[in-house]
Amino acid sequence: MVLQLRPASPSDADHIATIHLAAFNTNPLLHAQFPTPASLAALHTILAQETLHAIQNRQDAKAILVVRDTELEGGEEEQVIGFAKWDLPRKEGEEKVVLHEGVTWHEDCRTEWLDRYHDLAEEAMERVLGGGRCYRLTFVGTLPEHQGRGVGSMLSKWGVEKANVDNLPVYLESTIAASSLYRRLGFVALDGLSMVLPGNGPDGGQNIYEEVGMLKTPEDSDMDRWDSSLNISSLMLDYDAGIKPQHVIQAVYDRIEAYKSIQPSVWIHLQPLGEVMRAANELYTKWPDANNRPPLWGVPFSVKDSINIANIPTTTGCPALAFTPNVSAPVYQHCIDAGALFIGKTNMEQLATGMTGCRSAYGTLHSTFSKSHIVGGSSSGSAVSVSEGLVSFSLGSDTAGSIRVPALFNGLVGFKPTKGTVSARGVSPACLHHDCVSFLTTNIADAERVWDVCRGFDEGDFFAKLPSQIRIPPQTQKQSQQQLRFRFGVPPASALEICSPTYRKMFAQIIASIEKHGGELVEIDWIPFQAANELLYNSSFVLERMTIFPEGWFEANKQLLHPVTREVFESVVDRAKTTSAVDVFRDLHKQVEYVRKVRGILTLEEEVEKGVDEITVLVVPTTPWHPTIREVEGDPVAINGRLGAFAHFGNVLDLVGVAVPSGRYKVDGEGGEGKVELPIGITVLAGMGFDRELLRLVGGWEDWLDDLDGEVDGL
Repeated sequence: MVLQLRPASPSDADHIATIHLAAFNTNPLLHAQFPTPASLAALHTILAQETLHAIQNRQDAKAILVVRDTELEGGEEEQVIGFAKWDLPRKEGEEKVVLHEGVTWHEDCRTEWLDRYHDLAEEAMERVLGGGRCYRLTFVGTLPEHQGRGVGSMLSKWGVEKANVDNLPVYLESTIAASSLYRRLGFVALDGLSMVLPGNGPDGGQNIYEEVGMLKTPEDSDMDRWDSSLNISSLMLDYDAGIKPQHVIQAVYDRIEAYKSIQPSVWIHLQPLGEVMRAANELYTKWPDANNRPPLWGVPFSVKDSINIANIPTTTGCPALAFTPNVSAPVYQHCIDAGALFIGKTNMEQLATGMTGCRSAYGTLHSTFSKSHIVGGSSSGSAVSVSEGLVSFSLGSDTAGSIRVPALFNGLVGFKPTKGTVSARGVSPACLHHDCVSFLTTNIADAERVWDVCRGFDEGDFFAKLPSQIRIPPQTQKQSQQQLRFRFGVPPASALEICSPTYRKMFAQIIASIEKHGGELVEIDWIPFQAANELLYNSSFVLERMTIFPEGWFEANKQLLHPVTREVFESVVDRAKTTSAVDVFRDLHKQVEYVRKVRGILTLEEEVEKGVDEITVLVVPTTPWHPTIREVEGDPVAINGRLGAFAHFGNVLDLVGVAVPSGRYKVDGEGGEGKVELPIGITVLAGMGFDRELLRLVGGWEDWLDDLDGEVDGL
């Protein structure tokens, strides 16, 4: 084959228009703009006329190139297999060429889509270049039967070489599918655009069209690619070294695309890449001073799909109850205002009804450590997105353990703050009195950073604690210098019998290590913890679950729910038949009694000695064991209840808790997996308002805690 790159000649104009329509035939934007055969035929004529005019009269402003295959039969026009249109750098004072100036469009043409795309593309270019001079690749197309022969690369490299000589950048817009070609040529995505087109997308949802604005500068840089850790502290060091948020976002979306082959149902909504690129680029406009960036600047995050984000459906894992809010939840907005980059909304256990992760209309996920073991829930997709390095952190909620349990099963930190200290407004409830917005991260420092951004009194959250009710001091140098001594209690042996032998043995090893590292093991009264655990779902409190439904909705629509979800709510309806208002008040009285007792157990004593504070905490296994998906399918309700043996009392008793990885152990996998290594972990709980002290305490354990490994195979 002999491919020749040449300037286009006037006789090529009609053939170039033909290639243009053939190359872009699968582009949904083209068919939104020109929806009928007549409008496409008219477009062909217009393209041919504009191309001819540019070839004859605008050589100083545009360059139109073609690639010919000289071995093809026919005349020179038939040998053209690809073309490119370049806008050349404007001279000083030269006016910008107006696209399609003076064109009369066919009556079927949807000019609103033409104008909208043009405006979005020009705005993206302006954000990237600020009006500076550049070479701009506006179109490149190859006949479909000749794609894969390097034609696009030849046409693109022409402008790159010209730009290098003139020491100017090259800019282009690319579809997501084509962007990999340009990345191989050294282009970097720095901005983007997206449009919701008519009709449905391939998955039946919105028909979203997106492009990225890409730039190549004359000087090569080692900082044009990134593929490293998303730990926030590590990410900030990379930014300080010159990595751009756009590099990180490109890597994040590459990882997301690759992970779809392993678990395709992590995301219920994935933000268009073009939109995230635009947001990443705008970070520089919002915070131009690199020394004064907010704490989450450029940090990618996901959101459990029970948390409202304006103009994006909230499904709570239940399509039948999905709605599109007009206002975002404050906890989400706090992250955006602190510079974080929203990636998407994650899969979850339907209506936050369980802790297995096996009740979703969008597909069942598995642990990131084993395809046969459960992921945990209800913040299941959130846990996968953080564990697999797709985001730095995730916003979720924890009523009965819905952050702590998936944190354990995916090797993460799950931080459940004191209830009512992070706004739950705009979060779909499970049990409103006991819901708590919580966080999934890879380490304690990241959890504290995100919590500091999100916490604070919200008058619109009627369950928020008043500032006078809560003691959460800011992080100060004096506080960090104060020595924190700790005592800790554990469940009695009788309570631990619910655990698997492996979990019991490893929990004993963990407790011995905590003692070795300065903890004083003390005996505590387990009765109020055990009693409070029963209150959440085995008392009248469970009736609060029914308040999430509109009046009469459940009886009329329960067939639309996941079968296990329906079973759970039917049992609540049955309980309501034998429960009175007197029962509710009696249970409320019990709760107050248990809370008062526990506040006398999990204490913080300041200045027990000069410069020394002393905190008493509770250390528990996060769950009794790690079940397989097959086990849960055999007995979903009972296993879910057993998983909460050390988790359900957390919010009933108004405690703060953090689940942390504490080593790994090996078990036999299923379905040919062979031996798999699973994470194990503990949850450490402290009294209401002792969030800062708890994070400081457990943060000091991380270096040695996750190095613990089981000496026996899992049972």
